[in-house]
Amino acid sequence: MKAGMALLLMGIGLLLFAGVPMVLEFMSMQGFQICVNFPVRAHWFSMIYGFFLILIGNEILIALSNEWTRKVAPTPVIAVFGLVTLLANILNYFSVNPFQYYLVLISLGILLSYSEAYFHPSSIGLPPTTYNYLLFITLILSLFIVGFQSVFYLPALSLAFPTLTIFAILSRDVGLVLGGKKINAPAMVVGYIFLAFGIIFYPPLIILAWAFSLYATKLPLAKGRRYPKVALNIAWVWLLVSALLYTNYDIFVHAIAVGFLFNTVFGVDAVLMDMIIGITGKRVVIHPSYIPLVLLNLGLTMRVIFDLGVNSPILLLSAPLQGIGVLSFFGITLGSVVRQAKY
Repeated sequence: MKAGMALLLMGIGLLLFAGVPMVLEFMSMQGFQICVNFPVRAHWFSMIYGFFLILIGNEILIALSNEWTRKVAPTPVIAVFGLVTLLANILNYFSVNPFQYYLVLISLGILLSYSEAYFHPSSIGLPPTTYNYLLFITLILSLFIVGFQSVFYLPALSLAFPTLTIFAILSRDVGLVLGGKKINAPAMVVGYIFLAFGIIFYPPLIILAWAFSLYATKLPLAKGRRYPKVALNIAWVWLLVSALLYTNYDIFVHAIAVGFLFNTVFGVDAVLMDMIIGITGKRVVIHPSYIPLVLLNLGLTMRVIFDLGVNSPILLLSAPLQGIGVLSFFGITLGSVVRQAKY
């Protein structure tokens, strides 16, 4: 098995580990009689510094590396990154504080060190872009945040790492998935700055990040493939919801973590194509399904309704629908990759 595939499967394993127990926990909060003994710290930590860290590591060490230098990171680098990240999540589950954060710092340091390659021209002579610089800045900022979290327990700050990284990736990939559309890079940078300050200091600033990024991408008016356009527009709706309803902590966190991040992952299949090329060594064709997209957003909408004070038995489906939506997306994608990689 290639190191990239092993890394991806590890990420999905951490997604299951962090997600399934909290689906049951949320159902218990809604009144369904389920006894779950799963620490909340393991949920958010393994989602952010487990699943998303692995996913982003795959992008930096495999996808972007393959695109920029025509080769992936050395297998020992990928293996050390994966093992250190896995150990960090094990230590966190057993509450071995603050050593899990130290290990996350090492994982981020590996990504930061390798990202230095992206400040040089690509293998075909292209100069570094806004994407390259924002990615590097995000990793540096994330190092400071994780160091701060090793002393102060502030889970919401962890959202900065995947959200800003995904936003940086979008500064390139939105144009790719929308048919080569040119993105207004300065406006995206301003949006990135407001997003960073919004997550870390004052959530209403996310409204400005939303506005500047929409201006930069023209998403509602964009042409191109329908599926990524639909998914990305939904992602931007959830980004706005996170800012408008930030006083409700659960809505704020999950509008970003589930609504913005997962809809973006669903929609930017150009990222997945890059990743899949690096893993299989051949180009495969992904035919995205709307079923995961519908399930994810229906479940998240029901969760928001419950958080706003509405209590109905049908809302018990909110957490399972979100979980099934995410898992079905990766199941359909990986199934397609495996089938095509055999030929």
